[in-house]
Amino acid sequence: MLNELAGAPGERLLGDAYWSDFEERFWRTSELGFWKLERLQEFQEPTDDSWVASSKGNWPEALAMLEGRREALTQHYAKLRAHGFETWRIRVVEQPLTDYMQWELRLLLMRDELGGHTRVIDAGRLRSYEEDGVLPELITLGEDVVYRLLYDDNGLQQGGVRYTDRDLVVRCQEFVQGLYSEGEDIRKYLAREGMLPAREQH
Repeated sequence: MLNELAGAPGERLLGDAYWSDFEERFWRTSELGFWKLERLQEFQEPTDDSWVASSKGNWPEALAMLEGRREALTQHYAKLRAHGFETWRIRVVEQPLTDYMQWELRLLLMRDELGGHTRVIDAGRLRSYEEDGVLPELITLGEDVVYRLLYDDNGLQQGGVRYTDRDLVVRCQEFVQGLYSEGEDIRKYLAREGMLPAREQH
């Protein structure tokens, strides 16, 4: 996948140019849906109050803030369904989990509960795909576009490279779908790791 993207013509979009392009295209996604491969283990989310709290070690506050998003996320996924598509993510995990991953997995669990389908796959199962380097973070929107997301050295998203060649988009989508099919239900994963909310542990 790295080689395919490296040899394909794409447009580098940074900052507001990326976000405006993504937002406009996102709401025109076909019934084939939004598919995302999340590979990196460390990010910075300075505009996210819950992440900021977690980065300071205040887990109770961070988790309470996440729970406070439930209604907004419920409305978000209802809006997606009204637009005729759904979202699907495959989240790569490495042990030991970073602090960021412990936070993000709880957010992804809520997304999954509300309709943002999410599965988890261990990084060890990607070795055959990563002989030339770590897989990129990818988003496909229907068959129209694939973005290879760009981050700086601190894990802050800078934007993405946009590719619109239909054959490439389809291949990327099928690749992400293949990983998703091999993945584990996020709830089962968190239960096995002892990471479900306390009210759900028996």
